[in-house]
Amino acid sequence: MHHDAGVSLSDSGKKHVRSASTVAMFALAVGEFLVGLDLSVMTVALPSIQADFNVGMMALQWAVIAYMVAGAALAVPFGAVGDRIGRRRLYLIGTAIFVVGSALSALAPGIGVLILGRALQGIGSGAMGTLALAMLVAMVPRERIPRLIGLWTAITSGASALGPLIGGGLVSAFGWRWVFGINVILMALVIPLVVKEVPGDTPENAKSTQRVDLIGAALLTIAMIFIAGGLSFLENYRYTDPIVWGPILLGLLVVAALAIEQRRSHNPLTEWSALRVAPIPATLVLLALLGMVLAGAMLQLMMLLQNVLGLTPLIAGAVSFGASLMLVIFSPISPRVMAKLGLGLTSAIGLILTALGLFGLSLIDTTTGALTVTGYTAVMGAGLGFGMPAVSAGAMGAIPRESVGAISGFLNLIGSVAAVLGIAVLGAISANQVLNAWDATSASVPNAASLSDEVISGAIPEIRASNGDQTADIAGQAYLIGVTDALRISAVGVTIAGVVSIPLLGSRGRVRRTQTVAQQAPTSGS
Repeated sequence: MHHDAGVSLSDSGKKHVRSASTVAMFALAVGEFLVGLDLSVMTVALPSIQADFNVGMMALQWAVIAYMVAGAALAVPFGAVGDRIGRRRLYLIGTAIFVVGSALSALAPGIGVLILGRALQGIGSGAMGTLALAMLVAMVPRERIPRLIGLWTAITSGASALGPLIGGGLVSAFGWRWVFGINVILMALVIPLVVKEVPGDTPENAKSTQRVDLIGAALLTIAMIFIAGGLSFLENYRYTDPIVWGPILLGLLVVAALAIEQRRSHNPLTEWSALRVAPIPATLVLLALLGMVLAGAMLQLMMLLQNVLGLTPLIAGAVSFGASLMLVIFSPISPRVMAKLGLGLTSAIGLILTALGLFGLSLIDTTTGALTVTGYTAVMGAGLGFGMPAVSAGAMGAIPRESVGAISGFLNLIGSVAAVLGIAVLGAISANQVLNAWDATSASVPNAASLSDEVISGAIPEIRASNGDQTADIAGQAYLIGVTDALRISAVGVTIAGVVSIPLLGSRGRVRRTQTVAQQAPTSGS
């Protein structure tokens, strides 16, 4: 009898642990979903924010970039800090910062406060995104870890995919402030669950000897701010102006200082020697290119769809959802195709599909319908979904097993840096092309020069309200020409990368039938 009672108690304990871990995963998953959502939701809200605050494209870009820069720069050191002071403690600090940033963004009286709020959100997201999975992995048995990671990947992918759609719905129904306000409400439910269900960890039980390269993280942050800042000034200045090339030059000098610091650091941001192994340098360039296209193209497209084509935020979000959905669908397929065709050909297919989608989007005019645009974004999304996992798998497959963790984090960092640069670079190209088109077509507009900044920023509804339909139509056409030119230039660049990737990456990752038989032979014979 006593033995039976012991078994019963053990089973009850196991059920309690399983139930607790399920609740903890739900709480952490909601937090992670909001982190991913705030990364992708912002672009749909930008035209409404522009109308409320009457600001230019540079300020709007920084409302997006501030979140990315803060999160990317702090993600790497937050992991080590969590090991030193306790992961749950740092996660809760991060959630508090995220909530404060969300509230500040929702209540922002002007663009400056909104950018500050977004930066605070980014800081919080850096802690939440880095530590949530680490805490969950520590809570489950080893055999459940692969399933957990698969589910976690689905959550993060779903947040990215649904972001524009949810954001469009919130903006259309309640206004852009609720894109941030919803975070405050949901995190008020998440934080108590994390406190109750996630076991506390202490520095003594963690890797308390691990040190943090705060100098490297700071240099990386400063470099990103300078380079992206210089590029964003191209909205109002020429590339020959010191206000443009000055910050970029300073940023490159900081990159040089970072390189020197990393050589001397006892705890560098990543294992740099592993990055020199072929084909990792080439795959990093391709990953950066795809990340730049995804972030930069979607921001420009959302402005064009709402301010020129007149789509509502909800419809614009649905159009963007086409790209996100195809990215999620094709991502699991990509590694399997790579096993049959090799990394070079698989990457080329993804890149060329992306280029086809971009080229289709470059054909948009004022009569193009939402379904047509959705088709083009879906092709682009399929290409990104096909290309990005293959390129990542090619990089990870070449890394020594003991370096996989460090390099995996660095690849995520590359994705964030690429997104920041993509927004700045495509914004700069678009601004230049819009200005050229406006100069060429605005001879009949008496105050054309004074409207240049508004035209470059895509503030067509504001121009219509202040200067009438005729001027707004000319301005809208100039903005459309500039954005579609930028998309076309991007399509050409991605096409060239696709063609070059075939000989550059070759048949790496391809699994031949003889290899499969050889790998299975010892197992069958044992």
